[in-house]
Amino acid sequence: MRFFYVLKKVHWSDCDAAGIVWFPNYLGWFEDAEEEVFRSVLGRPRQGLLDEEKFGMPRVEVSIRFRAPLRAGEIVRIGIGSTLEHPRRLHHRFEMRHVDSGRLVADGFVRVACITLPDFAPRDLPAEVRRMVERLPDFAARQAAGEIEVPWS
Repeated sequence: MRFFYVLKKVHWSDCDAAGIVWFPNYLGWFEDAEEEVFRSVLGRPRQGLLDEEKFGMPRVEVSIRFRAPLRAGEIVRIGIGSTLEHPRRLHHRFEMRHVDSGRLVADGFVRVACITLPDFAPRDLPAEVRRMVERLPDFAARQAAGEIEVPWS
């Protein structure tokens, strides 16, 4: 799977008392990468689409493997690749690599459901989200070729 990447600088406030990134921050950074996919591929923020279509995207499963520590001042590349599991569910794979060494820092996935608001009934993903997932591999390839800038999160 080819990933679409964003860059993130680790700040002191991201770290725990041991001086390494506090583990819940990885989930937030994966979420930031997902937000950049919406902005980059669809040209709009995710929240606008959610409000317009009156749907939600709750996370139903998450898995992270921590491979190496990160410390304040380091820069990482956060990659996201997405697939449709079925019309009502997305599967986002993530990886996080140290920019300088390419060392794998963490990887994992997030499964995302689709619901109507305000009743939380299951529904199919909107066509715009399905198009985004279809277009993501092309955006990742264009980014790898240097045609699209790697955004900062």
